[in-house]
Amino acid sequence: MHRINRANNSIFIISIIIMVMFSFSISVLAEESGKYGGTLNYPLPYQQSITTLEPGQSGDVTQAIITKAIFSNLVRYNESSGKIEPDLAKSWEISENGLVYTFYLREGVTFHNGEAFTAEDVQFTFERILDPKQASIAVPTVQGIAGAKEYAEGKTEHLSGLKIIDDYTLKITLSELDVGFLNSMADELAAIMPKDYTEKVGNDFGMNPVGTGPFQFVEMNQDENVIVEAFEDYYNGRPYLDQIKFLVMPEASTRTASFRSGQLDVDLVSPAQYKVFKNDPQYEDQLIEVAEVWIRNVMFNMDKEKFKDKRVRQAFNYAIDKQLIVDRLLNGKAFAATGWLPPSSIAYNPELEAYEFNPEKARSLMEEAGYTPENPLKIHIIGTTNPSWGIPIIEAARPYLEDVGFKITSEVVDGATWATRARQGDFEAFIFSLGGHSSPVKQLATTFWSEIPRNAGNYGNYHNKEFDKYIEKAMNTVDLEQRIEYVQMAEKVLVEDPGVWFFNYNKAVMIHKPWVHGITGNALEMTYQPFHKIWIDDSSPRK
Repeated sequence: MHRINRANNSIFIISIIIMVMFSFSISVLAEESGKYGGTLNYPLPYQQSITTLEPGQSGDVTQAIITKAIFSNLVRYNESSGKIEPDLAKSWEISENGLVYTFYLREGVTFHNGEAFTAEDVQFTFERILDPKQASIAVPTVQGIAGAKEYAEGKTEHLSGLKIIDDYTLKITLSELDVGFLNSMADELAAIMPKDYTEKVGNDFGMNPVGTGPFQFVEMNQDENVIVEAFEDYYNGRPYLDQIKFLVMPEASTRTASFRSGQLDVDLVSPAQYKVFKNDPQYEDQLIEVAEVWIRNVMFNMDKEKFKDKRVRQAFNYAIDKQLIVDRLLNGKAFAATGWLPPSSIAYNPELEAYEFNPEKARSLMEEAGYTPENPLKIHIIGTTNPSWGIPIIEAARPYLEDVGFKITSEVVDGATWATRARQGDFEAFIFSLGGHSSPVKQLATTFWSEIPRNAGNYGNYHNKEFDKYIEKAMNTVDLEQRIEYVQMAEKVLVEDPGVWFFNYNKAVMIHKPWVHGITGNALEMTYQPFHKIWIDDSSPRK
């Protein structure tokens, strides 16, 4: 995949939301004491290649899987509980007005190249993110810090809202209330980079990254693999594994064959293999399932004149029997979408009126908009080959769409090409999987709030004043119940004026070999694993 995509400083997540949502997570219980040694062969299931390993330069899930092993943040998510935990910051204090965060950093932490970690590295990382020359997609994670705009415009030498008290004490002042600021600090895009090394290598950093995480970079073949090895001086103790080989394997059939043969130790289960593994006594106890917060969708480019008429977008949603596609093509390994927020969200609205399969309604809307099967509206859709959220879905939906007055053409692109074209608006429509946020506010705002630029997640350049009104109210409401009400009102507006075809929410399933321990069900993204806690026993062929 994909994961791209963050929102601005006002978007917040509070711990109770994450704790509730992560109650859907399922963990594999390992023995109390793990064993050291061995290599874990871990698949990268979403893209054909890796573009960069600099955190702020890519929001793609493929890169994030790896960078989570290499880098640390000020704070981190616990994959199982969803709680915010200390990371490079051992503790912190928040002022009564919620605007000032004082972080107390760990002493004695080193980067993989031996450089000592200090508050100066945090300052450097956040200022690099804000530097317009970097065109970082991580800007939303730090733009709420006071003085961010002035620094980005070159009016100040340093980010004024970030003050270094001493080498291990850092004070950050926000420009406005953001009770989810700690969650932004846990975002992998805000991972801390070493000042001296990065200044030395510049934009080559992404090809030879250095972090403070449990594993250090060894080598990368962009189309094949990335190898990392245990960092002996990791502040939280040496990880159990000696090495992880991240293998680029976007083709599900290739991964399945590799898993069955023992080349892979774990695999993200495809719809085609879901029922097979589920009914196989050899593997039925080695499956982990979780409802993820990723939404498969077709995104409309709202800059295109053909999508100005919302009747066209509504007709697209009415025209397709998405439940049948989920059942037959995905073998039931998904939930047909009602709106943008999945059932695992605390703000999921079971009363939201979804688009039913209604070709008559779709045909009527298209006729009102001036289109018929004899005079169709042509739409060119780009996407990857992914069978769950790529061009194969478009091919299945094509007869439904052409029956009501659309003429669909499609184009297969790789993940890197999709990312470039999505950020540049170089598409009429695309099919992809988006989301990955535990906050319902962020889940909506990242992709549809008009204040979010296209290259930061609002790929369709969606603008709706009523949606903006409700989502902004949600951002600035402390009371949880009231905030959820505003979120649900915003989603209702989005469904009535759709910027996408709402296809499905993913049911993520991971399978592991019996010798692998510590795999965790993660509702944010199943492939995001606590690699420093994973271990393999002596039955592994790579032990």
